Amino acid sequence: MHNVSIQKASELPPRLKSAVEELLGRPIDAEEDVGIAAVPPQQISTSRPLVAEKLEAFLGRRAAMVSDVSDDELDAVIDEAVDRLRHSRG
Repeated sequence: MHNVSIQKASELPPRLKSAVEELLGRPIDAEEDVGIAAVPPQQISTSRPLVAEKLEAFLGRRAAMVSDVSDDELDAVIDEAVDRLRHSRG
């Protein structure tokens, strides 16, 4: 069972891309990465805007850490991690 999914906007079916744009309140570019996470209720505080702000700050820090890494290198690392996960769940 997955709790997080990240895809290029260009890979999303039109209905999902529209839903993401509606949630964000803006159009998304085809090359943008779109992520969604499902978090069990007990892990979310009553202040959703604060949680969203903290998540955005965390993701911004993570993005800054890999800003000098090429997209191809990032894709290779993600593919390797996904392959390991798939094979370890046997």
